[in-house]
Parts: sequence; structure tokens; C-alpha cells
Amino acid sequence: MKTLLAATAAALLSLNLAHAQQTPRYDVEAHCEQVAGFGGDFSSTMYNSCIDQEQSAYDNLKDRWSGLSARIRGHCDEVAGFGGPGSYTMLESCVQMETSAADNKSEFNFD
Repeated sequence: MKTLLAATAAALLSLNLAHAQQTPRYDVEAHCEQVAGFGGDFSSTMYNSCIDQEQSAYDNLKDRWSGLSARIRGHCDEVAGFGGPGSYTMLESCVQMETSAADNKSEFNFD
């Protein structure tokens, strides 16, 4: 029985890790409808521009997502999904800032 439980737990963990390495799925249309309708009147120009920006950001991220650290993936997914259906543009910006900050870690100096 213990072996079965351990095998089941390992399989579930493996599925969670595999899922976490896949690019998140956001409701881009809902996000862009919110953006295009902000301020009252719906703007088709804003909607189409938003869709194009989201597609570009998704395309830039999809191949590199699994190579990012779990910390950056988790943090940026939470940031990009905060308060709405999620945004690949926000996700891409977060990933860029986090990887840049990790590569250029600040140091404190008493001088």
C-alpha cells in the first residue's frame, strides 16, 4: 500500500512539474476586451492592437518558458494574472525584468 501511495504521489508531482513548465494559458480575448472597453466606448483598434501585442509576447515566451527558473515562472505568472484574465505582455515584461535583475544583482556598500 505504501508503495502504491508513493508511486501515486510521484506521478502527481511529475504532472505538476510538467504542467508548470508549459507556458500559462490566459484568456487573451477577455483581457483585450477589458483593455479595449476601458473608459466606456469599445475600441476595435485597441482590441486588435492588444491581440497583436499579446500574440507577439506569447510567441516570444513559449519556447523559452521551460528554461526559466521555477521561481521566475511562478512569480511572473502570478504578476501577469493579477486582477484579471492574464496578460502575456505583462508576463514577458516580468520575465525580462526578473532575468535582468538576476544577472545584475545589486550589492550593498558601506563606503
